[in-house]
Amino acid sequence: MLGGREFNKLLLGINAEPNRFVEDPRDSRRWWIYITLPPNVRETFDLHLEVLCLSASYERVEPRTLDTIAKRLNDGEARLDPDFAILLTPDPAAVDLVRRRRGQLAVLVINSNDLLSGSPMGLRERIAQIMVTHDHYDLTLPITEPAAFYGRRAEVAELEFALDRGQPVGVFGLRKAGKTSLLNYVAQRRAGLGKPVVRLDISGLQTVHEFQLALLEMCHKAVRQHGGAVPRLMTLTREGNPNPTVQTGTFWIRDLNALLDALPGRLELFIDEIDQAWPGRSNLGSEEATAVLKALTQLRGVVQSREAEGKDGIGIVCAGVDPAIFERPLLDGRDNLLYKFVRLAFLSPMKREEMQEMVRSLGKRMGLRYSDHHTIDFLFREFGGHPLLTRKACSVAASKRPDFEIPWHVPLSALEDASEMRGPNTPRSEVRDVLDSFTAWFGDEAAMLPLLWSEDPEEREEAREWARSEPDMAAHLVSYGITDESWAPRIHAMRALVLR
Repeated sequence: MLGGREFNKLLLGINAEPNRFVEDPRDSRRWWIYITLPPNVRETFDLHLEVLCLSASYERVEPRTLDTIAKRLNDGEARLDPDFAILLTPDPAAVDLVRRRRGQLAVLVINSNDLLSGSPMGLRERIAQIMVTHDHYDLTLPITEPAAFYGRRAEVAELEFALDRGQPVGVFGLRKAGKTSLLNYVAQRRAGLGKPVVRLDISGLQTVHEFQLALLEMCHKAVRQHGGAVPRLMTLTREGNPNPTVQTGTFWIRDLNALLDALPGRLELFIDEIDQAWPGRSNLGSEEATAVLKALTQLRGVVQSREAEGKDGIGIVCAGVDPAIFERPLLDGRDNLLYKFVRLAFLSPMKREEMQEMVRSLGKRMGLRYSDHHTIDFLFREFGGHPLLTRKACSVAASKRPDFEIPWHVPLSALEDASEMRGPNTPRSEVRDVLDSFTAWFGDEAAMLPLLWSEDPEEREEAREWARSEPDMAAHLVSYGITDESWAPRIHAMRALVLR
């Protein structure tokens, strides 16, 4: 173990104890070390359980090494702290690799060559440095690490219940409300249970040909992963590469059925950005969107025909902002054959306790404490449990921390100041983006907000009475978490933008 003796001295320097050394049976270049920190360090950094360290002697650390750490943390060992780990490696580029995973994985990188050269920095100082420099709140990309996924327990259970029964489900909600993160999490859980899983993102495709081919290629890969015999296909070679001599659109349903027959059970298909297949809403253009919509209609036919024949078919979970593709019975005066194909599930912002768990867990990775319940109350009132808006406010507040103060008990004033900031990349600008997105998709409903939230009590009550009498005309306001069930603001920071 390169630098092992020096690393042990680093631990002894703060009276930390390496309790166990475990050689990885799959790779002799990896050793797992389980470390107990002394009481004063545990209290300072809120690391009361054992800290996991991976010693990897690779000259270059690949992303899969971080995946290995994440999996170990997520396996649920009761003695391990799930929010922090150490990586001992000679690769100087590992620091940047870990920095790119901020918000999902908190790892302190210690360079073994740095230790061999006699670096004087102690372990306590190293932990403090990474907690101050890595902003785990500042994350705008979808979550891919299970350890970074918070809450949504009811939604996860609902999707898994539907998948177990082969019921198609569509998840719809606000921009950055966590739809893609939810799909990623459930897809990973199902794959971990041995289910054949395929995930597609329509926004990453350009043509219906790409959609059809991507689905076939991923199904082909799933058959191989599950040890099935790959059938002879028209659209793909035996190795799973596209057959350039065959038009995919002509044979893709035939080949899809053959691949489904070769799988050990029902295929679980996750489709993100499903609203990109709705003409008039799509960035693909009307012609290609119409073609993808037709392909999805063919897919519906496969689901129904296989169910009628008693064969394993496809369990579908899809996500988007606008559920029109399943809500509207007609398209250009013709029947929309996807109408009511899926059961709609609307992803409103997080519950208060789930938001609190996210805020405190991410804060722990940064040496921040949210011990005053008023801070949590304020965040939930202002941002309604919307994950991106909440994280942005916490990120801005964290930037006000006095130099290297750990732990820093985040005061209510820091959050209040953050919510009042103007300009780009502030909580207010993110609230504006969410409101603008909702307005773009549901303009008629957004136009009701000035009346529903009016300063005039009589005008406000008349608007709310109308909303109660015509619930379909304002259905997304409640289900998307813009208002509560009485039509009052759920995201209070949005009210000032509506009424200005």
